[in-house]
Amino acid sequence: MNLRATTVGLVLALQAGIAAACGYCVEDKIAATYDHAVLTRAIAQKHSVVFFHIDGSVPPGDAGRRWLETAAESTSGVDRGSVRVSVETFTVSFAFDPKAVPLSRVQGALEKKLAAKKLSLMPLRVMDRPAELKTVGANP
Repeated sequence: MNLRATTVGLVLALQAGIAAACGYCVEDKIAATYDHAVLTRAIAQKHSVVFFHIDGSVPPGDAGRRWLETAAESTSGVDRGSVRVSVETFTVSFAFDPKAVPLSRVQGALEKKLAAKKLSLMPLRVMDRPAELKTVGANP
């Protein structure tokens, strides 16, 4: 193998690692706040877990994360202990009981709190049942 082919291969390999987790796609945002224990507990209680993109200038670091966690945690309808925040990917997730309070009401109440910092929410996904995992090569 010549030096040029090796160099090109190395550059492509490095770029592939960077592209694998861009932080901008929905899957990366969800992965940043996904907590299997929260999802498992929510499903057992017949609750849902919702993932939101946070639109606006999110306060950086731990102070911003704590402020967002407190705002979400104190919102009526949000399951205590279920809030997860990633300031790096502008994502928040939490569990709630859709039979007790509709998602639109929980979202509206949280957005009123976030408006103080000129932030708003964009729903990404709601999970209310376990994902179906398939084995590669398995017959249906």
